[in-house]
Amino acid sequence: YEVRGYPTIKYFTAEAPKGTDYSGGRDFDSLKKFVEDELEVKCLIDNDEGCSDKEKDFMSKWKAKDKSEVAAQLERLNKMVSGSMKPDLKKWVVQRSNILKQL
Repeated sequence: YEVRGYPTIKYFTAEAPKGTDYSGGRDFDSLKKFVEDELEVKCLIDNDEGCSDKEKDFMSKWKAKDKSEVAAQLERLNKMVSGSMKPDLKKWVVQRSNILKQL
């Protein structure tokens, strides 16, 4: 996993199966905030209490779509997430991807 120094923290997601270096703070609060903001799936198909209105709209639109359309959109989002984009846009791409994976 190309660990070259100590301490190296890497995290793994479906979008980055080879791992990504964590470069934030090493204290508990910084790590906790990173996990909550970037890694934790908050919006669930079975329980939309943790979903924003934007996520709920996206979810209702894609629930009605064919599985092949969902798969194609998920593939498109997975390609997008590895590209360069503003943090808020990247977060929305990941949120949409997380919703589609549940369908």
